[in-house]
Amino acid sequence: MAEEKRVKDIMVPIEEYDKVNVDSQFCDVLSILKRNYENLKTGQSGRRLHRTLFVTDDDNTIVGRISMYDLIRALVPEPAKAPEVSKAYHRMLSSRALRVAEEVSEVQEHYKWLQSSFMELVKQEAHKKIRDIMKPVQKSVLREDDRINQAIYVIFKEDVRQQLVHRDGKIVGVVNLNVLFAELLETVGPECQIFW
Repeated sequence: MAEEKRVKDIMVPIEEYDKVNVDSQFCDVLSILKRNYENLKTGQSGRRLHRTLFVTDDDNTIVGRISMYDLIRALVPEPAKAPEVSKAYHRMLSSRALRVAEEVSEVQEHYKWLQSSFMELVKQEAHKKIRDIMKPVQKSVLREDDRINQAIYVIFKEDVRQQLVHRDGKIVGVVNLNVLFAELLETVGPECQIFW
């Protein structure tokens, strides 16, 4: 019987991911993601390309991650992201809107960006620094020698689709849904009559 694979056998080495400094600008990340997107579409790269970049501080320590989703989410002005504003917006839509005129006025101010053009929105929000829109990384809990089952558990328990893997406190790789899906196909595919 073959020895069971471990996280180190399926993880993507951290070196395969592009990295940006925490003080980079929105446009810097957009440029890298555009290049990766074009290379994915045309198959021009000899390596795996990712839609996520890792963010480093001045000591080159990974402190966050940023993806296409985060970049697009960054276009939503900060005041509109506040949960209390969202609740007020929904109350505004109810029949009680007349009784909360002040609240409605405030909500309308927060959501006026929905009436602007996409170009206006981009010009207004694209000046953000990556530190303001990245998702901070959580402490890496996966180790290279962990079982794949442990990686699955951590991904879904922590609700982070790209779990960092460490060796002696240093980040050495990433386990994501793509590598888990590939392992699933390799393991169960033949039984299901699905072959690479």
